[in-house]
Amino acid sequence: MKEKLYRKEIWITVIFSVLLLLMGHSASIFVLFPGLQTGTMWGFPTQYIIPILLGWFGMAVVCLVMTLVCNKFDDEMEALAEQTDREKITVKEKE
Repeated sequence: MKEKLYRKEIWITVIFSVLLLLMGHSASIFVLFPGLQTGTMWGFPTQYIIPILLGWFGMAVVCLVMTLVCNKFDDEMEALAEQTDREKITVKEKE
């Protein structure tokens, strides 16, 4: 179970790192694909409004989901620690 939790921790870290990078650097999409710069959204050019929305609201949503997932993972780690403590038997000698 310990190895499974470590593997899960690595996957959580990798997935949320990629999501946070994508949300924070979404303006790069318009540099890579200049054809996307032609439209407008709510009267603003797409190359300005999309990075702002993804940078603020997208980042907030990703951070909220990350908080929920990490809290659940933390509970699983605490359950493993409690289980390990219960299984550990210590013998004290009388003095």
